[in-house]
Amino acid sequence: TPPGWRESVDVAALAARPAGDGLAADGRLDPRSVAARLAELLPADRIVVSDGGHFIGWANMYWPVASPDRMIMVGTAFQSIGLGFPSVAGAAAADPDAAIVLTTGDGGGLMALADLETAVRTAAGRGIAVVWNDAAYSAEVNLYGLMGLAEAPMRIPETDFAGLAAAVGAEGVVVRTLADLDRLDEWNREPVAERRFLLLDCRISGTVVAPYQQEIIRVNSGG
Repeated sequence: TPPGWRESVDVAALAARPAGDGLAADGRLDPRSVAARLAELLPADRIVVSDGGHFIGWANMYWPVASPDRMIMVGTAFQSIGLGFPSVAGAAAADPDAAIVLTTGDGGGLMALADLETAVRTAAGRGIAVVWNDAAYSAEVNLYGLMGLAEAPMRIPETDFAGLAAAVGAEGVVVRTLADLDRLDEWNREPVAERRFLLLDCRISGTVVAPYQQEIIRVNSGG
């Protein structure tokens, strides 16, 4: 006889995430708001491929998936960034029908830039890349910067990932407001064979720290 403990758990409350403030104090997008809006817009039949970085506190927390094997956390598995774009080809081959959604940071995206064309070519109209572009290696800023180490090497000049994607045949969209994400809604309604790989270059704020990173900061500081 089932003990009934599942019925006693408030799953909705446990899965709830802060919706964010739209724009952060520095005028850039609040990544929580971007993640929450994308959760509403992304195709339901999707495989999420995740690079590593501070941003795993957004896509991986806010986007539900249908089963464990549909969240491919390559970056954390290998403890390395820069594995996002090259992993799209494998996910696309493994499931020839599902949408392939890449989530990557700007640091890891730049490291994997040689495989951007591979991702665009292999996933084609089933592919979506979300680049969390905050012009920094934010995991390092939030850990080592707080320790007083020089942050200059942890900062990245803002990169036009939308332009880079367009150069290899994708559609690139610079996302500076939540309304810019509406292009994904339109893309979803287009026939797969007629649309291009879509890259969303999300210009987010680095001032919003992911909850898991806040926990790491507390542990490192002895708090």
